Amino acid sequence: MSYTAPDPEQFSGMEEAYSYLAPLAAVNITLPAYVFSGPCLKLSRIIYLNQCNPGEIMKGGATWLLLAQRYSEAKEQLEAILNGLTEDDWSGDDRKAFDEKAQKILGQLENIQAFAMHLGISLMLIGTMLAVMVPIMLAFATVLMGLAVTYMIVKTIVPAGPIMAEAWRGTAMAVAATALTTLTAMDKANGLVAQALAGFIGANMTITWVNMASLGNVISPASTIGSTAYSLMQGLAQLAMVKLMAPGNGAGKLAGTAVGGVVTKATTGLAGAAGAQGIYGIGNNAAGDDAPNKMTEAGVDVGLYDFIPDTFGDKARAGDEVGPYTEGGPNPANGEVPEEEQQPA
Repeated sequence: MSYTAPDPEQFSGMEEAYSYLAPLAAVNITLPAYVFSGPCLKLSRIIYLNQCNPGEIMKGGATWLLLAQRYSEAKEQLEAILNGLTEDDWSGDDRKAFDEKAQKILGQLENIQAFAMHLGISLMLIGTMLAVMVPIMLAFATVLMGLAVTYMIVKTIVPAGPIMAEAWRGTAMAVAATALTTLTAMDKANGLVAQALAGFIGANMTITWVNMASLGNVISPASTIGSTAYSLMQGLAQLAMVKLMAPGNGAGKLAGTAVGGVVTKATTGLAGAAGAQGIYGIGNNAAGDDAPNKMTEAGVDVGLYDFIPDTFGDKARAGDEVGPYTEGGPNPANGEVPEEEQQPA
């Protein structure tokens, strides 16, 4: 009996809710980064680099688990058909060759199921860890924003305002130090888990390829190297841009290595850019997928530092389209075939 995968749609509500949490944290930490700098600026960097939607990641993981379920069901159905085909129905050399081929196909289905399940579990694990971190980011950022607003208001009160404001600054620094320790530890833990899972996935891909080849399903690396290399380079280029524009590091250091004080100004300015990007993300999420955006339709999204249109990916993946036998379509087990494969009477 095959296992039952979680329905990806059950994470839709989580996806919608989390689409606002991380961007809102980026917005809320901007004022503290300007007012208090120091650990708040470092927090701004961590929050910026962890802009994500754990609900969407969980949904993707559930989709992989659902795919694993489909392969498991296909394997069980094929096994049932094979078990129902007795020696009395068919025997001889052709039957032996058929059985050998069928066993290889069963092995292929099992390998694909295992790999899909591994990917699904990995994504679910990463999504769960980030689902814990993102609300904590937002909570700390919101508290610090409140302290920053209070600090600015109190500071204007004469004559005791400046002294009282320093007390609020001290409180903010204590909160920021706690937040920085907590989020740094969580960020490192998430990074270690992600690296371990990535290494495991890479090794599993190699093992799966070898197993599939041994079972007769040989996929030439030359047929996938183009799209793989393009996707990798595109992802690395965008990651480099994101890292460069991160507050507290990146472009700020490059811009300010020669003149004292320029580093602080540049990195704080990038904190403002990160906050603006948070507002941009909230606006996109509020507008929904149906909102017209010619820039993103062209494969470019400057608001997310994505300047590279994907003009090659579709061409490189030609031939990878979904086959004619899909869920809800003709079922070859029942003798049904797609119209394009039907022979004229």
